[in-house]
Amino acid sequence: MNKINFYLIKLSTKYIIINLLIISILILFLNLIEISRILQTNDNTIYKFILLSGLKYPSIINEILPFVTIIGISFLFRNLINNNELVSLRNIGYSIFDIFLPIGFSVFIIGLFFLFIINPISSNFENKFLEIINKQDKSLYSIKISNNEMWIKNIIDEKYSSFINIDKIDLKDMNAEEIKILILKNNSNIFIKAKNGYFKNNRFFLKNVNYYDLKNETLNNYTNFDLKINFDKENILNSITDYKFVPFYNYFSHSQTLKKFNLYSKEIGLYYLSEILKPLFMVMLSFIVISFSGKFQRNENFFKILFLSILIGFLIFLLKEIITKITVSLSINFFISYLIIFMLPFSIGLYQITKIEND
Repeated sequence: MNKINFYLIKLSTKYIIINLLIISILILFLNLIEISRILQTNDNTIYKFILLSGLKYPSIINEILPFVTIIGISFLFRNLINNNELVSLRNIGYSIFDIFLPIGFSVFIIGLFFLFIINPISSNFENKFLEIINKQDKSLYSIKISNNEMWIKNIIDEKYSSFINIDKIDLKDMNAEEIKILILKNNSNIFIKAKNGYFKNNRFFLKNVNYYDLKNETLNNYTNFDLKINFDKENILNSITDYKFVPFYNYFSHSQTLKKFNLYSKEIGLYYLSEILKPLFMVMLSFIVISFSGKFQRNENFFKILFLSILIGFLIFLLKEIITKITVSLSINFFISYLIIFMLPFSIGLYQITKIEND
């Protein structure tokens, strides 16, 4: 690797990291308002704010990375243009493609670092964040879907709670199969096994029940048995929002689990694919920024470049949202959707660079 390429790698990494720190800290301060709204008044301690902010920070920088890449590369080209380095590179025979390669390499390595390191950390921290927040939640239920099973914590009051494990469920008619329940009630423990059951009006109606009283060591069999619950179908459906808190190495297994419970959607598949390919997507973003920034001259206003870069980022974000909505509503294969999201902006960037090279 020659000195020029190494210089461009170092410089692009520097600008991305600096912009990442500045923008993420600004967003973190804004996030404090949301945290203060969530916390109860008696829990508004400095320690709690610092803890929750720290748990949120990895997911913040992971979310804003594509946008920061656009801004960082814009500042990089401002530096190259103002110092006449871009002209010098062009004069010694460097094409825009030659300049892009080391920059793209730097962006790709940063993307890989975020995928393999920051993504799992942000997922773990987000789950811890939710655990803390859930302690403020007076509804006292939680629904988790993992390892091909559904786990539901169902707490009615201080003396009556249950933990429900379901192997199969049809959310269309709310029928469940292969059910195991541990009930904690009035200092007694009860374990229930049922072949099937269904949810209706805040009750869980079970059939073919084996009822074990663990305290008295007795076993009873019931044809029908019902259990009071404090959640409904909507709560179960809302539980899939946790898919964004799954680390990348669990995407496949989590997708299989969601498919089993008929909770999987094209939107989830598109999100997981986007996260896996984020390093390449960031390279594409930097390619587009370079394709538009490369034509500016030293005496041109930098804010024109910055505005154009932000506009590019906004339009690509808008494109992703539109394609995602179309994918879900028309049940389009999410691989095709992602290809459109990736190739359409890339084609525009390629056209722009080719135009610069031919001028």
